[in-house]
Order: sequence, then C-alpha cells, then structure tokens
Amino acid sequence: MDNNSQDHSSKNHVIGVFWWATLAIAVLAVPAFGIAVSYIFPFRGLGGLIIFVLACWLCTYLGMRLMSNPKMSERIGLHKK
Repeated sequence: MDNNSQDHSSKNHVIGVFWWATLAIAVLAVPAFGIAVSYIFPFRGLGGLIIFVLACWLCTYLGMRLMSNPKMSERIGLHKK
C-alpha cells in the first residue's frame, strides 16, 4: 500500500469518527434540550408533552440548519471534494 492510499484511508477514518460523534451528540442533545425546556415552562401533562415535542423539533431544525452550512458538512464528510 502506498503512502497516498494510507493518507486517504486515515482521512476517511477521521471523517467517520466525526460523523458518529456528531450523531451521538445529536441523539443525546435533542431529548436533553426538550426535557430542559419542558421543565422551564409551568405546563404539566399534555401541555408539557407538547412543549417537549416542540423543543425537540426546534433543536432538530436548528441542527439541520447547522449541518447545511458548507463548512460543517465538509468537516464531517458530507460533501466530498
């Protein structure tokens, strides 16, 4: 295996690690954000559930907007050069 092939393989590995780390953080951050926001508002029961769902939706929406940023997408390997 030549040096260029090894560099490409290690770069793909690093990109894969960034992608999985981003996914793990998102999976933990979205419900955590929803729980935090639902505790801030005084609603309980169905009202709290609606606040939780809306907060999760907002967090997901903002995360998708962040990922559409070309610099962020390039960092985790969504756009190949």
